[in-house]
Amino acid sequence: MIYYNFKYLLNKYSVISICFIYIPFYSYITLYILLRMGMPKYSANIRNGAEKDLYAFFELYWISSLEHVKYYEEFESLKTKEQCRSYIIDRQRGYLKDKDHFFFVAEDEEKIVGITSGHIGNRDESEIYLIETMGYIDELCVLSEYRKSGIGKKLLERILQELFQREVKFVGLGVAYINPAIDFYISQGFAPSGLWMVR
Repeated sequence: MIYYNFKYLLNKYSVISICFIYIPFYSYITLYILLRMGMPKYSANIRNGAEKDLYAFFELYWISSLEHVKYYEEFESLKTKEQCRSYIIDRQRGYLKDKDHFFFVAEDEEKIVGITSGHIGNRDESEIYLIETMGYIDELCVLSEYRKSGIGKKLLERILQELFQREVKFVGLGVAYINPAIDFYISQGFAPSGLWMVR
């Protein structure tokens, strides 16, 4: 009797069993494959930065600056946000008129979610080197909720394209050696070339 009751229940609820066991199983596999493919969570348009973007630029610049502080709090301590805002915005406004400075934004439905800026300039002690000038990436920041979606990579690719079109042979950037972003830059082809030290 127990056997037949069990068989009856199994037949009766076989559809439910399939729904709760097999469908979720394949859903998890599909989700796993999509994640492994790196399917972006968001899409963003990368375009040249403009005057109208300067305040959004500063907000992301400030987020990036605050993240840097935690890697060496005393050395990297910042002035107040209000003290820094005018200086950074005015400086970036001036760079908009400079052909050797570059500024790009990632935009998601008119919301600025990422920025990058860079320039071409002389190396320190450039007079002693055969290669005197190089490209520099000054800033690259994406809003936290948009990270790991491919936007940072798109911004990096865009500014590298601009810099290498100007026929620089090398592009450099600074990143704290304990900053997790270092893994991102290494994955994009950058390699450590020295270490800035303080005491």
